[in-house]
Amino acid sequence: MDPQVLQQLHDIQLPDPIGWWPMAFAWWILLLSVTSIIIGIIWYFTDQRRRNVYRRQAQKSLQQIMQKQASDDNKIMQINALLKQVAVTAYGRRRVAALHQNQWLEFLQDNASYIPQPDVIKQYSQLAYAPPSSQNAELTDAWHDYAQRWIKGHHQ
Repeated sequence: MDPQVLQQLHDIQLPDPIGWWPMAFAWWILLLSVTSIIIGIIWYFTDQRRRNVYRRQAQKSLQQIMQKQASDDNKIMQINALLKQVAVTAYGRRRVAALHQNQWLEFLQDNASYIPQPDVIKQYSQLAYAPPSSQNAELTDAWHDYAQRWIKGHHQ
């Protein structure tokens, strides 16, 4: 081969690297999917937070009731009224308003069946007719604990 011909050859020229823009169709699909999933997750959690505002407010009210300087009987009645208010908010006035005494306790149990009701709570219906006693402190604590768990975990 002639050396002049060899000298006329140039080095191999590499093509320019492939740029990332414009993206391929598959990348657009992936980007759209990830964006949709993120938006869905954000929407779900904000919706859950909005739906549970009444629970957070009820928990604060429950703490305020327990911090008040009132008799145990009065605290029990206020806790019961708060539970009734939460139930009306969650289940509607027609379903809850007429419930009283044992029907009310059964309603509470049915809508949070995995939360066991303390046996002492069943005494609450007789509380209005009984004189104040030392057992009312135990009943107040039981109502408070049960109400706190019920507000947090009732079905809807």
